[in-house]
Amino acid sequence: MTGASPRSSGASGVSERPSPDRPASLLITGGGGFVGGAFVRLLLAERPAWTLTVFDSLTGGPGARFLAGLEASHPGRLRFVRGRVTDPRDVKSLFTSAAFHAVVHFAARNPSGLEIESPLSFSQVNVLGTAMVLEEARKAWSGSGGTFLHLSSYEVYGEGAAERFTEASPLNPSTPYAASKASADVLTLAYHSTFGIRTLVTRTTNIYGPRQSPDKLIPSVAERVRRGEPIPVYGSGGQSRDWIHVEDHNRGVLAVLEGGRPGAVYHLGARCERTNLEVIRLAARAAAECLGRDPREAEARLDFVEDRSAHDFRRALDPGRAERELGFRPRVAFEEGVRDAVRWQIREGGE
Repeated sequence: MTGASPRSSGASGVSERPSPDRPASLLITGGGGFVGGAFVRLLLAERPAWTLTVFDSLTGGPGARFLAGLEASHPGRLRFVRGRVTDPRDVKSLFTSAAFHAVVHFAARNPSGLEIESPLSFSQVNVLGTAMVLEEARKAWSGSGGTFLHLSSYEVYGEGAAERFTEASPLNPSTPYAASKASADVLTLAYHSTFGIRTLVTRTTNIYGPRQSPDKLIPSVAERVRRGEPIPVYGSGGQSRDWIHVEDHNRGVLAVLEGGRPGAVYHLGARCERTNLEVIRLAARAAAECLGRDPREAEARLDFVEDRSAHDFRRALDPGRAERELGFRPRVAFEEGVRDAVRWQIREGGE
């Protein structure tokens, strides 16, 4: 058997949180997605003493393509289990077949433009699914400890004013997706205060980088430039978002996993606030240059359309706690990261 250690071998070291040089077994839910998959690749490269179990339904993107070959190329370190966090049998079987030192919970239903039409799915996956994984982890770790890290979003705060959100900012979600993530956050922290489980929550800004789903902003712009299609800009394009590269985000997740305070929330951001129009123009120019076309022609295809409902005008995070307590420092400059993401989409991600 590859991946996590069999439960019959005992969980004597589970009470200790994962550290870089000590063997550890991790369960990574949603490890077949854009962010979770990048985290798996990071751990395989930089934590050679760790074994990983990736649990994913592979319904939210091209995860199978990116996971292909990883299990075979890392024998004894990685195993893949296909299943759903909303299926009690799937989740229970994970914890009865293996002992995990930590769970990193990436699995989520994310918005893709159809949120208003399918709000129930967010609660089913993000609230009920999180509850199922938390409860099975609690039962498995009874008397031995373990670490549960839940990944969340700055959308739980709603629309921001002039200041950046801190971890003490009140939750004020404005969409079904954001409300489901806020609920999962509160539930995760309640398992620490009620049961003493070492739970943590990270909240992040807009994540971008190679291998992202083509329906997201930056790769979608690249695809429209490739096909010579109009590039929609919602409203004035003046909506402001905070951005972080997937590599920087995942190094922050790793820092929280290894050194974060139990029961705490950590913001992972790069202090990189840009308007949507700025991002679209940058991505369009980068795509045109990659394709050998005139960037001005790509920008000329911008099409200003009616803004979407429940579209917060501004959101930005203060990552000061992670910076002070964990030494978190993003490395990737935004312009460089966007060009990198666009190049990957043009060369590897297209049809």
